[in-house]
Amino acid sequence: MSNQGQPPSWQQGQQPGYPPAPPHPGYGQPQQPGYGQPQQGYPAAPPHPGYAPPGYAPPGYAPPGYAAPPAGITFGGFWIRVVAYIIDGFVIGIPIWIVFGIVFASMSGALTSGDEQAVADAFGANAGIFIAIYLLAFVAAWLYEAMMNSSAAGGTLGKRALGLRVVRGTDGSRISFGRATGRFFAKLFITGLVPFGIGYMMAGFTERKRALHDMIADTVVIKK
Repeated sequence: MSNQGQPPSWQQGQQPGYPPAPPHPGYGQPQQPGYGQPQQGYPAAPPHPGYAPPGYAPPGYAPPGYAAPPAGITFGGFWIRVVAYIIDGFVIGIPIWIVFGIVFASMSGALTSGDEQAVADAFGANAGIFIAIYLLAFVAAWLYEAMMNSSAAGGTLGKRALGLRVVRGTDGSRISFGRATGRFFAKLFITGLVPFGIGYMMAGFTERKRALHDMIADTVVIKK
């Protein structure tokens, strides 16, 4: 019989002269193990070192500010640090006042003359010297505190005299010169601007006796 009325074989899903196309790989078949699952014949990959689920710290890690201090370590409170600050004030202040005294001695003639114009001229002539002294005092205070606190002794002369030492807040290690510098400027420009000295007084009632600049620089003051 003739094939009239029936579509050619290539319209029935088969090209003339070609075998039927194989089924799509995987289509209707069991899928491969999903991503992150162990492949057949291979052990599961170990967890990434140091990885912990969100909200959990890796093993052996203590969040900053929560590590318990070693036995026998106590923190330097507000009043003992005030006494250390006074001692350091004398260490830095006495040389500066000696320089000021020399400058004022050179102006004694004008100052005792009673001539207002002569006094004004004397101050005007020495204005550059006064500015240089103030800048010198600022740099001296910065280097004194930063270098002393980052030294092996870990403290200024005032702190050493009272058995105090500045260390890292997270692990109790020696602080770097850069961290000591940041602590100095934080104390000068942030803690010092908090009204009523509250930024300093925080060393008397916070958990680890830290002033505001200690929190900023991640430092604590301990008793040796």
